[in-house]
Amino acid sequence: MARILVLSPEKAQPGAVPVGCSSNGDARVYTDSSKFPLRLHKLSLAPGQEVTVGPMETESVGYVWHGAAMAGGHRITAGSSFIVETGEQLTVTHAAEGCDLLLFSASSPGENPAPGGHVHILPDAHVPRFSDQTETGVSGGMHADSDCPTCDVWLHENGFPGAELLTSEQAGVGVHSHSEDEIIFIISGQIRLGRKLFPEGTALAIPADTLYSFTPGPEGMRFINFRAGMPNEVHFANGATMDETGYWRGKLSRPEYLEPA
Repeated sequence: MARILVLSPEKAQPGAVPVGCSSNGDARVYTDSSKFPLRLHKLSLAPGQEVTVGPMETESVGYVWHGAAMAGGHRITAGSSFIVETGEQLTVTHAAEGCDLLLFSASSPGENPAPGGHVHILPDAHVPRFSDQTETGVSGGMHADSDCPTCDVWLHENGFPGAELLTSEQAGVGVHSHSEDEIIFIISGQIRLGRKLFPEGTALAIPADTLYSFTPGPEGMRFINFRAGMPNEVHFANGATMDETGYWRGKLSRPEYLEPA
């Protein structure tokens, strides 16, 4: 079975931004084409620094992890995102407080790539979100739902309340796989893999059809999940399945993007 990459913050090494991008900020590489079919870079922008995303041969999704930035004439704060489709370009500059950006993309185009040609900006206040008020305490949000006519990318967010260490039997209930390669990035809290806790800033690169499970740490956890295309069914180790796209579309409306000013 393919191996899951667990990339804690110290494993993100200095490196270049993806081909087709340029930046004078600090760039850290979590995954690139040498490690995984999906790429993840962290870009830190201080005053006087910027990143230009594209034009690239694959779509890119940017997420503001910390701070704030200006993109396409819009101020985007932590929790905001943007999509730069194939053949397009977007320059992102720091705001007064600087920012940390996460940049996701596929290493190569898919078999039937979308036509591209657009930039979509989604400020934090425009992100459709839900919060489950029952005992589960689960929350979620949608940044890119693969339903755009000109792009294929997917990015959602999830939040879970704190939990104590589960028994092996309890943890086994959540073992599942997805039919797509994916990257999970912990934006706050801690994720527990087995008996070990990993901090915010940790990324998991999970190959398609690979069984795995996780639980939140004692203080809870929030993460974002990137895929290059629309999710299909979730397959659980016990034989159950779930329509993942249907789940999200039943919870949330489509994102309403802003175009560059």
